Amino acid sequence: MPTKFKLITLFIFIGSIQLMSQTGGVLQVSVGPSFLTRQDLVFSPFIHSDFSLLNGGLEYQKSKRGHQFFRLNYAGFETGLQTPYDYVLDDTFGTSYPHDFTFVQIAYGHGFSIGKRDTLQPTLGFSLQMDVQAMTYQYGLFSFFGYYSTTALNIWYRQTLPLGTKSRLIGMVEVPIVSWLTRSPYLVNDDEFIENTYSHKGVETFFKYLEDGHIATWDEIQRLDLGLQYQYDLSRKWILGAAYKFSFIHASKPRDLYSIQNNFNLTLGIKL
Repeated sequence: MPTKFKLITLFIFIGSIQLMSQTGGVLQVSVGPSFLTRQDLVFSPFIHSDFSLLNGGLEYQKSKRGHQFFRLNYAGFETGLQTPYDYVLDDTFGTSYPHDFTFVQIAYGHGFSIGKRDTLQPTLGFSLQMDVQAMTYQYGLFSFFGYYSTTALNIWYRQTLPLGTKSRLIGMVEVPIVSWLTRSPYLVNDDEFIENTYSHKGVETFFKYLEDGHIATWDEIQRLDLGLQYQYDLSRKWILGAAYKFSFIHASKPRDLYSIQNNFNLTLGIKL
């Protein structure tokens, strides 16, 4: 495993463990539908869309002497233009499968209040975020595995608007400053891809994929995450809410990738 990824992973987990070991924070679970529209010219000229209920997350946050958070998100999609469909091979009928996409995100962030401490509570901070997207494109008899990953240093802005004594509206915007970008090669299964999979060990192969990446700035990869959440205090302990998140990705090398994801979640939090 490359040293830089050891340090990044270690930093995220040390920060998250240190954060969750404190008292007074909020642990929140979210679940709900997600809508994906994606075009990756490495694999296909077509635009693939899907609606999925396999979307959820876990977040711990603490607002004391600034704002800290640790989050883990998951989303799964099965998308195809006309799947399933039948095909014939050597007088034998087969049935195709839809493409399978799995998205995982892990992040740790820390920020501080800016300006005066008024009711809006504006907060500015930084986060270290790792996104891993694993895709299996099914083409009837054949299938190809693909991957996209970024490990990014992000800047974020968060603002809270009280709506009464028990409810509030929270908005957040997050963009990357610099990223370590890894994507499938243009020829999909090139010599380096085959060499990376030679060990047949999942963890080792995964980090070999990451090692093949490079530093990318805003001119090569554009990403924007917007979030809006409503929270209502059911009691001194429990918080019920609803959240919306919009994620946009455009990466230009080796071929254009466009991805738009809309999440709608119900949230349940407990004050620790």
